[in-house]
Parts: sequence; C-alpha cells; structure tokens
Amino acid sequence: MKRILLTCLLALLLGFLLFFPDQALACAGSGLLLWYKNLVPVLLPFMFLSNLLIRLDCVLLFTGLIHPLLGRLFGTSLYGSYAVLAGFLFGCPMGAKVTGDLLSQNLICEEEAGYLVSFVNNLSPAFIISFAVHQNLGIPSLTGPTLCILYGAPLLWALLCRIRRRSSFREFIPKKKASKVPEKLELIDACILDGVVNIAKIGGYILLFSLMAGVLGLLPGNLAPLKNILGASLEITAGVQAVSQSALSFPVKYLCLLALCSFGGICGLMQTLSVCPMTPAGLRQYLKAKAAILGLCLLLACLFLFL
Repeated sequence: MKRILLTCLLALLLGFLLFFPDQALACAGSGLLLWYKNLVPVLLPFMFLSNLLIRLDCVLLFTGLIHPLLGRLFGTSLYGSYAVLAGFLFGCPMGAKVTGDLLSQNLICEEEAGYLVSFVNNLSPAFIISFAVHQNLGIPSLTGPTLCILYGAPLLWALLCRIRRRSSFREFIPKKKASKVPEKLELIDACILDGVVNIAKIGGYILLFSLMAGVLGLLPGNLAPLKNILGASLEITAGVQAVSQSALSFPVKYLCLLALCSFGGICGLMQTLSVCPMTPAGLRQYLKAKAAILGLCLLLACLFLFL
C-alpha cells in the first residue's frame, strides 16, 4: 500500500513538471530561494562549526556554565546540555542534528538521545520573531508571549518526562569512539563535507514540498479549505503565511499559528529524519512527544488568550 501511494505521488509530481512547467518552475524557484537566502547562511556555518567542536571535544567550553542548571532541571549529561543549547538557539533541524552527532560519537547514550530529540528540535527564535510575529502577524507586542508559549511547552514536557523517569543522565560516562586521529586539515574537510551534505538534504526536501504545494494550488476553488489545511501542514513557512492571511478571528488565527510553529510541518519532520535517522520505535516516540508538546502549547496559549 505504501509503495502504491508513493508511486502515485511521484507520478503526480512528474505530471506537474511536464504539463505545468511555468507553475512548477515558480514553485521550485521559490523553495530554492527560501533555502538559499534563509537556511544556508544560518545552518551551514553552524553545522560545520558544531561538528568540528564535537569532533575536537571542545563542546565543554560552551556547556560548562549552563550544565549545572540544565543538568539539575532536565537531568541531561554534560554533552546533552549542548544539544539543548543548540536546539533552542538555532532551531529545527539543528537540535536533532547535534543530538545525532553526539550519539554517533558515543558522547551520549541512546536513551538520552531519544529524550533530547523529543524537546530540543524547535523553530529558531529568529524565525519566530522576524517571520511569524513581526512579518506575518504584524503584532510585535506578541513577541514575548509567543516565545514563552512555544519554548515553554517543550521545556514543560521535558520537566514532566524528568519527573516520570526519576533518573538522570548526568552520570553517564562518554565513551568516545577509538579511531585514528585525522590530521587537522582532514578533519576540517570531513566537517565541511558533512555540513554540505546535510544542508543539501534539507534543500532537497524543501524543493520537493514546494512542488507538492504547487500541485495543491491546482485544485479547484471550491476545495479552498482542503488546500489551506494540506498546504499549511506541508511546510511551515507557507503555513504561517496562509494562516496569517486568512479571515479567521484573531484568537483562532493565533492558536493555529502556534500549532503550526509547535509541530513544524511535514517538511520539517522529513528534514529531521534526514539529519537524525530514527528507528520505527524512535519515530513513534518522537511523534508522541511532538503531539504532547502541541497540546501543552495550545493549553498555554488558551490560558494567555482567555485568562
């Protein structure tokens, strides 16, 4: 069944490229421009530098000050605290990417990796402030409450998980892989290549989902609600724009925008899986966590709006 659905989807995209070349070109150009102007300058340098820091074991220089607090609150290990810092500062999918890198170097255990990726893979503050609140909502005064809600929900989820688990990863002893230490130039080359490969993966998914959004745009006007719902769930940027431009009342519009930003869209999920592969069980755990965080986000938003 999955194979049939995938074949139909690919045939649909191929037909879109062949029979609607102008629309396909516009969609592809829009997606690649978004990737080139907004993601490459931000994520590629950080991917390179973060990978280099992990490979050189220099992460402790950044986590030494924050680990006493994060370790006590969330039970994270010394290296795990770096994933928390990276995820909340640089956004999706960097939280997952850093977690995957730490796990591949045996600096954190698999259990902590699953715990971390469930709450550190969020949108960046820059995206929320500049694009979602200022550019689309047009209400700068909501910047503080929006950040508190979107970041408060995953932090609250992490605290609840910590209470339920009643254990800490702070005592985990890293077991860095024993391997030949490469020359500095070789190490830099490897980190650059890793960053380029992963940013290319992200660009490929953005291109693919931009074409899917173009196919949705061909649906007749009487299916506008369906187009809006599917389009918003595919890609977060287009979703935020669609919700902000809708005729919904402000409370409903704000709740929908927060829900989109909390979940991140299907494209964001695919980007996460591309930089941090998960087992089927790990994926189910991740989706359950994202659903729980979405529920907490909407709860906090309702408290803010109505109380």
